[in-house]
Amino acid sequence: MDTKKKNIKESSIQDALFEIGGELAYKLYKVLKGKENVDELIIADKLKISLNSLRNLIYKFDQYNLLSSTRKKDRKKGWYIYYFTLNQRYIEDLIVKLKDEKIKKLEKKLEREELHEFYKCVNKCIRMNIENAMETNFMCPECGSLLELEDQEKNIIKLKKSIEELKA
Repeated sequence: MDTKKKNIKESSIQDALFEIGGELAYKLYKVLKGKENVDELIIADKLKISLNSLRNLIYKFDQYNLLSSTRKKDRKKGWYIYYFTLNQRYIEDLIVKLKDEKIKKLEKKLEREELHEFYKCVNKCIRMNIENAMETNFMCPECGSLLELEDQEKNIIKLKKSIEELKA
C-alpha cells in the first residue's frame, strides 16, 4: 500500500467514518475513543438513538473490524448487555484502504480519459464516448443538439492532481 499510515489527521478519520456510516459513525467514534468496554446502553443514550439503530451502526463498524466486544448477562433482566472497545489500529487501516480504493478508481478513470475521445452536448445534457456518439449521429438524445468533441485536458489535469493529493 502506497499511502502512509503514520500521523493520521482527525479530518481523515472523520471522512472515513462518514463514508462508512455517516455523521453517526463519527459520533460513535468520539464516544468510544480512548475508552474500553463501554456499555451499549450508555452509548445509545449518549448518541440519543435507539439500541436497534446503534446495533445497525455497530454492524457497519464490524465489517471493518473497528470494534471489539464482550457480553455479559444481566442477572436482573436476564438478557445480554454488550460492551464495546474501539480498535484504533483498524481505523488507520480503514483510512489507508479507502484512500487506496479512491486512488485506484481515479487511476482507472484517468486511463479511460486518456484512451478515449468524448463528445458532449452544448447544453450540457450528456457526455458520451465516440462509439455512443456515432450511434446517435452525434446528436444529443436529450435535446437534439449537435454533440461537440470535448477538450479532456482539464479533466486529465484534475484527475492527476486528485491522485497526487491522495497519495500525499
